[in-house]
Amino acid sequence: MEDPKNPDEKEKDRLKEAGLPEEKGPLYSKEDYMIKVPLDEKHGGQDEPGGFDEALELAGSWDRYQKWVFFIAYASQIFCGMHAVSAAFLGATPEHWCRVPGLPEETVEDSKLLRNLTIPWSPDEGYSKCEYYDIKDYNQTLAEFKQNRLQVSDREIHRCSSWVFDDTEFQSTLVSDFSLVCGKLWLKAAVQASYMSGLLIGSLAMGQLSDRFGRRTITLISTFSAIAVGIIASFANSFPFFLLLRFILAFANAGPMVICFVLVMELVKPGVRTFTGMMYAFFFGSGITILPGIAYFIRDWRHLQLAISLLNGILMSYYWILPESPRWLASQGRTTEALKIMKTIAKVNRRTLPPDHTMVTLMTGSNIKLKVGDDTEKQGGGICSGVIKMFSRQIDLIRTPVMRRRCIIGFYIWFVSASAYYGLIFSGGNIRANLFLMIFVSGIVEIPSVFISIFIMNRIGRRLTMIGLFMATSACCLLILAVPKEHVYVNFCLVNLGKFFTTAVFALCFLYTSELVPTVVRNIAVGTSSMFARVGCIITPFVVELLGEIHFALPSTLFGILSLIAATFTLLLPETNNKKLMETIEEVEEMDK
Repeated sequence: MEDPKNPDEKEKDRLKEAGLPEEKGPLYSKEDYMIKVPLDEKHGGQDEPGGFDEALELAGSWDRYQKWVFFIAYASQIFCGMHAVSAAFLGATPEHWCRVPGLPEETVEDSKLLRNLTIPWSPDEGYSKCEYYDIKDYNQTLAEFKQNRLQVSDREIHRCSSWVFDDTEFQSTLVSDFSLVCGKLWLKAAVQASYMSGLLIGSLAMGQLSDRFGRRTITLISTFSAIAVGIIASFANSFPFFLLLRFILAFANAGPMVICFVLVMELVKPGVRTFTGMMYAFFFGSGITILPGIAYFIRDWRHLQLAISLLNGILMSYYWILPESPRWLASQGRTTEALKIMKTIAKVNRRTLPPDHTMVTLMTGSNIKLKVGDDTEKQGGGICSGVIKMFSRQIDLIRTPVMRRRCIIGFYIWFVSASAYYGLIFSGGNIRANLFLMIFVSGIVEIPSVFISIFIMNRIGRRLTMIGLFMATSACCLLILAVPKEHVYVNFCLVNLGKFFTTAVFALCFLYTSELVPTVVRNIAVGTSSMFARVGCIITPFVVELLGEIHFALPSTLFGILSLIAATFTLLLPETNNKKLMETIEEVEEMDK
């Protein structure tokens, strides 16, 4: 072994070629490094120096710099949470009944009298939403009604073609503006499904794009696009156009949702990944909690959409304050840029770094990747070669046995957790709960859910925590089937208790997935997993609306069964608590499962 205090000429040439200054001081030996930076037991007990985690430890892995990035990156989740759940208010269904053709409504001051004359009524369902009585002579019918001589059997029933919407609670919604009721009920579900479809495609694309072009670059592009499209959507004059804009809005929002999480995870040490990973749900839930307050004072869907988008404009500050991930730069061979950011981290954290070539060695492992031409090489080949490379890396997720098992199980877990998460949020209509209270409480329960889950995970690990949470979610959902619909507040409590557990599961999915896969495909893995979650979210609105019409407890029962199956599959995954982040697929394949 060469004397580390006398680097050979070949090493000096490589440093010079990379544009790094020649260091006058000595390189640290293995023994020196282990003395200066004692190995953290939480790193998994590795006994070899090197690796990005060790380099990050020298610069400070959970200090001022990381906490600053943590708050500014996760702030985006507040607005993502608002947009993701805004369909509950944008597409709220006001009280409504048929507009009877030819009926001189202005002659009837009492709207209840009007409905009694024209709308069928039943003790179970109340006034019909989709049928009306055909009235040939209004004045005669009114006279018969007042004299109690009106016979129901004498009137023909017809299907509605237009509706009267009560504007007491909402001035205007997508449902009232575009008549999304009765035969068009599935179009109401399409409001949320279009958004989740955008997240599906966006999660996949943004993960790949950020792995190729960088975390910061794609986050900026997607954030600015979301602000612009959100504002335009508030002026949409047709329902198909609004659905298209909502799809594009979600596609753009997938950027900060996926990338900001990964950026934070790549900047902190293993010991705090549980906290930072789970706090993702805290910020997202905060957005859900704030939304009902905004919607309470803004009862017009266009104004509400505009207000959320303008608030989202705060994230334009990312252009000046959001950094790039030095871990990603190092994995791309862009060590000069990575080293510059590491020096900034050390400066903010008031740390002193070893010589540059020592830091580069640690950041890149045992192989020093110092080619200035790396960036040019990565940019060569044009767009087509870049797309081919992205898809080839997608295949890497399932190409090898251990990765394949982890990713397929992970995809199902994401699918179930997202379906239950959004299904329980939007189930207020099925259990007849107040919409504003339902969304507010569903956001509030996410806050204690996060902190309690962190406390549990630090003691029993990721796998057992996820199994327990899935089983608790399943129990809450299945119990709803045993409670009569009239017991609104009992069902309300069960729904939000289930939301409490599934929130923790959903947040844990981000953390667990990022720890199960290596750096080279981490963003793609999180993005692809999120894509499967969005498949569940696309289906969920139709499950809630259409199955809920058959029986109010059918959607929750389905979520309960799927959650129980997910708990079983989680047994096949390894524990990752306090383990070193893996850098390559080869490292993953060396493990048992």
